[in-house]
Amino acid sequence: MSKKWKINGISTHSSLNEAANIIIKLRLNNVIADIKKYFMENSPENLHRVRISLRRLRYNLESFSICFDAEKYLVFYHAIEKIQDLTGELRDLDVLIANIIKYIGSITKFKHLKIEIENKRKNIFENLKLTLMEFLHSKYLKDFKKII
Repeated sequence: MSKKWKINGISTHSSLNEAANIIIKLRLNNVIADIKKYFMENSPENLHRVRISLRRLRYNLESFSICFDAEKYLVFYHAIEKIQDLTGELRDLDVLIANIIKYIGSITKFKHLKIEIENKRKNIFENLKLTLMEFLHSKYLKDFKKII
């Protein structure tokens, strides 16, 4: 197995539950670290990193759903899903702006569009920022950490 895919602590003798806990804990720690980086620097690149780490966590949660208490799992999973959706909306606007600049040269040629995109991005960003803060300090995160 290549080093890229190797996760420390998992062996061929690990149970499914043990492997799930190790993998989910790793993915969750990556999400939290990427969120903190994003708070330090609100850049499209850091937003993209948050989105990728959320996607990895979510897909691993789906793969190992059977290993967790259903009630706590679902609350946590839906929170991750909501955050991923918000990051997706914001990321779509960042890509739209980059593509307009790439293909047209400048978004300032379209004042009305620029203002609408900036307002929409600001609203989504504020919603995402609040949602991320709530996530980092939530009871469901603390509860889920206890079961992994």
